Amino acid sequence: MESSTQAPKNILKSFSQTAQSLFEMLGEMVQKGVTVKEIAEMVKNHENTRLKTQTLLGITFHFYKLKINDLVFHLEIKEDVIEKILSFKIYTPDHIVLNYRSYEEALTLEDKIKTEHLPDIVKENTNK
Repeated sequence: MESSTQAPKNILKSFSQTAQSLFEMLGEMVQKGVTVKEIAEMVKNHENTRLKTQTLLGITFHFYKLKINDLVFHLEIKEDVIEKILSFKIYTPDHIVLNYRSYEEALTLEDKIKTEHLPDIVKENTNK
């Protein structure tokens, strides 16, 4: 029988290893699979996503937040003739899984993420 302090340590260690694995694979993720834009669409359309809308200086912004277990999705979109994704971040309390910013060149909306590196919720809802 595990001691009362041993069980939480094992759970934390298991979660930390999983999160670390996701973090380490980020460098090799952008090759094939589902695009950043497709994951963003999944977040926009998920039934548990919360939406907050603000209009600042005549420009409307939509802020989407989806939390599934310890995985958090934040999506910011500027409304215009064509919606523009300004930022999109997927993270756990310990690691950033994906971080897209429209003003940076490191990651684009069309970059593909290998599906085996994505959480099950993304795979299930993007049909890839």
